[in-house]
Amino acid sequence: MKPHPKNRPIQGDPFVPNRFIFGDAVDDKALEPYEYVVHTEVPAFVCRLVGNDDTPFTGRDAEGFASVVLYDEQENITHYVCNEGFRLFDFNFWEEPLPTAAELQRICDAAMDAYRRLNAAYAEREAGVKQREFRSGPTEPLPPAERASSIAALAEQARAALDKPLEKMQLAAAVQLALSGGDQAVFTEAQLALLSEPAARELLIGTARDCIAFPEVVRTDGTIASYELWALPFAFSRAQGGFWWHFPLLERVEAALAEALEVPEKAILWLSPTVFNVDMLNERACQQLVHLAPVMDAGCDFAPADPDASRATFEAASKTAEPQLVLCWIPFLVERGTLSMEQARLFGRKALDAAMPLVQQAIAAEMEYGEAELFAPMPWWEALSSGVRAWNRKRLGLTVALVAGQLGGIDKLEAVAEYQPEQTAFNVQVVNAEDGALLGVAPWLLVPDVAPDREFAYSDLAECLAEVGIPLSHRASRQLH
Repeated sequence: MKPHPKNRPIQGDPFVPNRFIFGDAVDDKALEPYEYVVHTEVPAFVCRLVGNDDTPFTGRDAEGFASVVLYDEQENITHYVCNEGFRLFDFNFWEEPLPTAAELQRICDAAMDAYRRLNAAYAEREAGVKQREFRSGPTEPLPPAERASSIAALAEQARAALDKPLEKMQLAAAVQLALSGGDQAVFTEAQLALLSEPAARELLIGTARDCIAFPEVVRTDGTIASYELWALPFAFSRAQGGFWWHFPLLERVEAALAEALEVPEKAILWLSPTVFNVDMLNERACQQLVHLAPVMDAGCDFAPADPDASRATFEAASKTAEPQLVLCWIPFLVERGTLSMEQARLFGRKALDAAMPLVQQAIAAEMEYGEAELFAPMPWWEALSSGVRAWNRKRLGLTVALVAGQLGGIDKLEAVAEYQPEQTAFNVQVVNAEDGALLGVAPWLLVPDVAPDREFAYSDLAECLAEVGIPLSHRASRQLH
């Protein structure tokens, strides 16, 4: 923007204001005892509005809405009254010709309709979002013998399904049962048992990913609802410790997001008020996500842990000064076939502009945070991959930039990666190539998955460093025995 020339007529192409504008005013002493109504279309006027009015007129006791325009000869003032207890008066018109009484009545009727909707919106905002029931999935491990039998059976079904379409359908049901059963070791150990059989393992892992990304919910009436799981990656900084995962006001994002992405009007788009950070997903290898669609379809909120205990832990951690950068995902379900990748790419920026203020408001209502960034909506697994890859590059890039600034370049830099199983990440040490001195450290996260791929993460790290000419070496992690 630039300063407007003082002697030139005001320039610009402003947006047309709303037809009716309601508001208060103050005089020299205090707030005036009535509101004002501004009608911006022809005939433009401003008038006063009062409630709790009982002016007698024919229709005051009518069951439906009734109104009339009255003229007070003694005061020489025109009034509009209705049986909802409102009165408009002191009509000041900005130009002629003046409307007839019938025309003014129609305008004021429309104003009352707008005022009714305005008050309903205020009431809804003040009431907040209705708290829904929390639900979660089972987490109890199976007895050792039953667990071993389930692992072996699932691995065998994956082998048998390689060349048999019918067996693949049975495998999908078996994987769904394993993921939702509560013992995450069943699926994890089954896919590890197939490490020497890549084709069967990839089939098993792919089936599990599809169970999560394309959930089908069998309702109590026997109907089947088919969904797709998408997500909005969300990153923010926080000066305190702890992370809270439930934000009821995220419900308000649904309508804005659906409209921005041009999802068909009657199609379902439900946004989860429960968000997931990297640690939550890694803790159960994303398997808890299989419960998300059934819980949301039932009108409830998913709880990855006991809400009361989690909140107490969060509030205690919030009292500590522990600066952190957090990457998380806001999941949402869409009715299958109603949102394509082309739509997401075409309307992604529009969706971010519509969702970001509402997301910020929802997060701020439950947890303090600093700077924040919302990323474009993508299908679930793509959202995880793109979010983590961008996050890794950003954090490593900042570390390298700081170190390079101290040394005057990157020519003398080397990187050493050491895998940290407890963090599901590589610890990347940036060192001086000449003397091995440690200059900086950055984490390089594995993409959360039902079977996190350490080799892919390392090759992605090597590729990233190769782009800027920094050599990479690997060091086995030191583990205590």
